[in-house]
Amino acid sequence: AVDQRRVRQIVRDGFTKLYSAVKSPGYQDTITNEFRLCKKFDMTQFDHLVGWARNSMLMMAMMDYPYPAQFMGKLPAWPVRASCHMMLEEMSRSGDSMRALAVGAGLFYNGTRVANPAFNIYEDFIECADITGCGTGPAATAWDWQCCTEFQLASPSNNVTDMFPPLVWNDQIVDKYCKKKYTVTPDPVEASLDYWSANFASASNIIFSNGLLDPWHAGGVLEDVNPTVKAIIIKDGAHHLDMRGSNPEDPQSVIAARAMEVQLIRKWLEKARENDQDSRVDF
Repeated sequence: AVDQRRVRQIVRDGFTKLYSAVKSPGYQDTITNEFRLCKKFDMTQFDHLVGWARNSMLMMAMMDYPYPAQFMGKLPAWPVRASCHMMLEEMSRSGDSMRALAVGAGLFYNGTRVANPAFNIYEDFIECADITGCGTGPAATAWDWQCCTEFQLASPSNNVTDMFPPLVWNDQIVDKYCKKKYTVTPDPVEASLDYWSANFASASNIIFSNGLLDPWHAGGVLEDVNPTVKAIIIKDGAHHLDMRGSNPEDPQSVIAARAMEVQLIRKWLEKARENDQDSRVDF
């Protein structure tokens, strides 16, 4: 088992050392070498490097699948566990928390390759309206647009309830970013109307499935709302694991969740057919 408390402290200490390192002479070479950057580091890159490391941890948590996958990145099975082991091994080897942070974060961008000679943090990570990152490519642009028009995802980090450096992120920052990039701003009222806010009492035939390994589950519907608006909790599930194809490595919790989903949908379809037949009028 991974010593989670120790890993969290390594990440905290790694970020703290990074913030301290830039105050020391020769920090440019130190950080370039520790993080294996393809471009020599300077202070104009600092915030982006912090975001690069933070994004890696968040993405691996979201994609913590029990088998190798290539969704958002080429990752090994259970990437969070793999990254934790890499950080613990680096600490045992060098005792350097910043180097351990760099090694652990690099897994997301390095994938399953044994070594990567250098990282281009601006190609690996693109800042966007979602503080957790949008990925890269056309799909990332689409998600960025959605975050500027449909969702409100302004959640800061504080280094108290999480292991990341304090980061201010609020509606005003997102509005400024979206207006500059797309000439639009998020509309909280429209979002509430489109997605019913938190009031699903009058809805029917909806399944809200959430994997407890997925950080997004904190914003999910985690309890049944009524007899036909059901919440399914997947103990060992990462981001929409139940919606992915079956795999021999699937945990029992996702197998059971899929079976329940099929059972509910079949039941609702049968009920709809019965109602349709009952409502027909013969002439």
